[in-house]
Amino acid sequence: MNKRALLMILPLIVICTLNAQTFEWGIRYMGGVSSALGKNDSQILDYNLDDSGAHLASLSVESDAADLAFAQGAGFYFMKRIAKGKDSLWLQPELLWQRYGLSYEFDSATLQSDNPAIAASFAPTIDGRVDHTIDYFSVPLLIKLRQEMPEDRKDEQFQGAYLYFGPAYSYLLEHTQTYKSGVKDLADDIDALLALNPGYNTVQSESGPDKLVTHQFNLVVGTGFQLKDVFRLGLYKDTFSIDLRADINMFKAGDAAERKDFRLFSAMLSLGYRL
Repeated sequence: MNKRALLMILPLIVICTLNAQTFEWGIRYMGGVSSALGKNDSQILDYNLDDSGAHLASLSVESDAADLAFAQGAGFYFMKRIAKGKDSLWLQPELLWQRYGLSYEFDSATLQSDNPAIAASFAPTIDGRVDHTIDYFSVPLLIKLRQEMPEDRKDEQFQGAYLYFGPAYSYLLEHTQTYKSGVKDLADDIDALLALNPGYNTVQSESGPDKLVTHQFNLVVGTGFQLKDVFRLGLYKDTFSIDLRADINMFKAGDAAERKDFRLFSAMLSLGYRL
């Protein structure tokens, strides 16, 4: 992990040593949707075939723009109050595992080739999908403005609304792609052609979402509210926070040789439980 990551994590170490009266922490789970946006928000499958080292054919097909897919995350949050008046100001670092989903649909997409004879071996149009699963370790560092309840309302279930924003450092843990339907059939048909012709070889070019940057910074914004004694046990231990949050890459997400100009984003409902 590089120096930027260490700078994001260092505040967690400091906060955990501070006065417990102004410190809160807990766990959270998030679920929602994610996708990609930008100039290069589609995926191109590009195969280059050669015969004993000599160029034979290129095959390429382009998807529609990225669709929404399921996103989720889980981890810990830490809060340190840094100012208090009618409302209070908090520093809120988090340690999260976060998963983005991406889905690229090929809806009767035309297969392009510079060799019609080779192209005739494959379906002229492709119907299918490529699903991406992208896992990050994420360290948001957020500023939260929280509504403080007056003394005569501190025993109520509703404990105020809040909003927050700030940057997040993300480290790419794993990225997988799954070919489905006609997209998988195309890959299988290419493999079958290679098996029938021992001199043939293929290289699939990396572009767009095929390769992502390892280190990324996101902008995070959210709003929500806090409830306590939800189950009416009278212990005030079951304190929950419920919020809507969104994040988007600050910088281009692509790290392939071509078609890098896109960003990942997500919108999720978050449920937190104070420990």
